[in-house]
Amino acid sequence: MRFYKILAVVLVLALIFSAVPVFGQKYSDDLSDLQKRLEENNRKIQLTKTQQAAKQKESKNVSKQIQELDSKLEIAEKNLEVVENQLCELEGKIAITQRELDRAIEEAEAQRELLHKRVRVMYQNGSTSYLAVLLDATSFSDFISRLDLMRKIINYDVNLLKERITYKDIIDSKKQQLEMEQQQKEELKNEIVQKKEEVELTKEEKEKILKDLNMDIKELERQLDKLLEDSANIQKEIVKLQSSGDYIGGEMAWPSPGYTRITSPYGNRVHPILKTKRMHTGVDIAVPSGSDIVAANAGKVILAKYYGGYGNTVIIDHGGKISTLYAHNSKFLVKEGDIVARGDVIAKSGSTGLSTGPHLHFEVRINGNHTDPMPYITKKK
Repeated sequence: MRFYKILAVVLVLALIFSAVPVFGQKYSDDLSDLQKRLEENNRKIQLTKTQQAAKQKESKNVSKQIQELDSKLEIAEKNLEVVENQLCELEGKIAITQRELDRAIEEAEAQRELLHKRVRVMYQNGSTSYLAVLLDATSFSDFISRLDLMRKIINYDVNLLKERITYKDIIDSKKQQLEMEQQQKEELKNEIVQKKEEVELTKEEKEKILKDLNMDIKELERQLDKLLEDSANIQKEIVKLQSSGDYIGGEMAWPSPGYTRITSPYGNRVHPILKTKRMHTGVDIAVPSGSDIVAANAGKVILAKYYGGYGNTVIIDHGGKISTLYAHNSKFLVKEGDIVARGDVIAKSGSTGLSTGPHLHFEVRINGNHTDPMPYITKKK
């Protein structure tokens, strides 16, 4: 009996010791696998962080590219405007030169006719006529009078010839001047074509960036979030800059005279690409580029600068914590601190900032907070 107990203990111990290496090996394998998975996860986390950093950098680059292209476009349009003004002035000069040339030709023609008449008279009377006039004098005083008259006639004929030569010189000079001005006109017209091409190429470059942006959903989301962030920052800026006086009073004028079609209303809207609701802090009005944008009411310009996704932005304080905002302009016609009247032209419409086409983004803000602008301007459409 004792023998069997001892045998049983020996067998149990044998089984235990034989199993230990197996369990030990399995534990070691599991630990190695976990370490590999942990390392793989760490690599994925690092890769995600790198991608995220790259995307953030890309996001900043997109905003910077848009702003740089807007600045480039503004310079190109200013250069185009300068050349167009030069052409306009030159055309005015050409018109004046042409009138002066026409007048000189008319005067020269009149002088030519008069000279021809004098030549005919001299031919008909002959060279003895002058002597005959003098010899027909009845007295010495009559002779002196006739001699003085003859001297005046001869001087008149000489001056007539001189004027004829002078008018010919004037005509030649005006013709040369007109030819030179016409040449300058052609050069300016060619320069305008080049400037227009530069403007169009810049617009196309920006459109491509915005098109690519619309294809990159995540990047588009970031840009739209940035736009809302800009809106929140504008709120702070308005609160800081607005006056403490009473509202100027009266109904607001429509900010884009002659253009009333609203392409995007105020409020939460379903974004056409993202298919998610996004807050739209104002109304978008379809306005061709370069159209007049006017002050909805009298007030003080508290902001006139490039502002992120809003592009070239003007904000006017009307008192009573009420202000209006005009975004995506191509050109400023006012500066910060200017006092404007209701209906004054403050900017030219455009497509600066996060904009795919020319339009006016108009906002009404109460104490910096955006609100539906339609009740303020509907009656003035």
